Amino acid sequence: MRILSYIIGALLLLTACRKQDDYKKFIKDGEILYTGKADSLLVRAGRNRVQLSWLLISDPKISQSKIYWNNRQDSMLIAIKRTSGVDTIRVFIDKLEERAYTFEVYNFDKDGNTSVRTEGNGFVYGKMYEDALLTRAFSGAEMKDGNAKISWMNIDTTGGIIGMQIQYTSADMVAHDTIIKAEPEDQVTLLNNYLSMSTFRYRTLYKPDPLAVDTFYTSFEEKAVKEDITLKYIRNPGAPFDKDPNQPFGGRFGQLKDWSYNSEAGRNGTYDEIGGPGKFTLWIWDNGTITNGKIYQTFTLPAGDYRFEADIQNIDNSLENTYLAVASGNALPDVEQIGAALGSARIVNNNNKYASAGFHLSATTTVTVGMVGTFTSPAEQTIRVNKVLLFRDK
Repeated sequence: MRILSYIIGALLLLTACRKQDDYKKFIKDGEILYTGKADSLLVRAGRNRVQLSWLLISDPKISQSKIYWNNRQDSMLIAIKRTSGVDTIRVFIDKLEERAYTFEVYNFDKDGNTSVRTEGNGFVYGKMYEDALLTRAFSGAEMKDGNAKISWMNIDTTGGIIGMQIQYTSADMVAHDTIIKAEPEDQVTLLNNYLSMSTFRYRTLYKPDPLAVDTFYTSFEEKAVKEDITLKYIRNPGAPFDKDPNQPFGGRFGQLKDWSYNSEAGRNGTYDEIGGPGKFTLWIWDNGTITNGKIYQTFTLPAGDYRFEADIQNIDNSLENTYLAVASGNALPDVEQIGAALGSARIVNNNNKYASAGFHLSATTTVTVGMVGTFTSPAEQTIRVNKVLLFRDK
């Protein structure tokens, strides 16, 4: 029995020696040594590029790192200079197509020993992404106490909007270029001391994800601020209207100061002081007819969208053919050619006592604004206006 145990022990020893010899065949060039790997690999998206970053926590002997992408068809070798602590490596890879990528990082020491692979995924953005971006809309842009007030539409900031870049000129002729951080709801921006009748340019800033290294932009858009420009352009706009002291006044009727009028409108007087404050008027009252009576002013406006409006105090009977009108040049059209006006609004009766004529100018233009009317039948027709207004919309 003891002899059998000796035999079994000898056989086991022989088997172990053979296995050791087999292992030596595989490591005949020496023991396999692994270098410390790239730790905490992060891929940050960019514009036709990415930034890779990782930590070198252990192994002070690391001297190089190699990055592979495109299924190892492309690579980059980076020299490493270690410090005594934890090192952060940051590398940009440029000139990449707009798509998803997988990156592999290996570290090497000076003897050529490699680390295990560290893998990271990321996306590269470019023109296709940028062309699809939407400019943030605003619900209103208007002048308030000498400042431009922009009220932005609510947004979902998870869509990547991070801000708006605005370029404008202040009243002291200083150019401003500012970036406003985007807020998702109830955001209002004030452009202080804004230059009246000027436009502003703006675009929207995006990051495709919060860690992206590049910012993407929509195209610049040029916008105007809604503004009451009545006093800037219209002389004697009303509430009340002033009478011309150089023209006859009969105790109630006279002529408007600073307004032009033809003989048809001036025959009965363009100014009415009924009830006290002066009114702008066209009228007949069993005293003849008015054919294409015109009351108007002429001035020059820059390109933009505008509204010329009238706040009406009273209309007697139904007006036969009367228009608030805006025309290019130095005259208003006759009522028969009102379609040639830049903008017009027909005035009929007291059911609508506010008239608005919108118009667009594609370039700086001389315009004439006012009222044109033909009063024949009925024999009693009157319109009295409290005030007129001029707005720039955009």
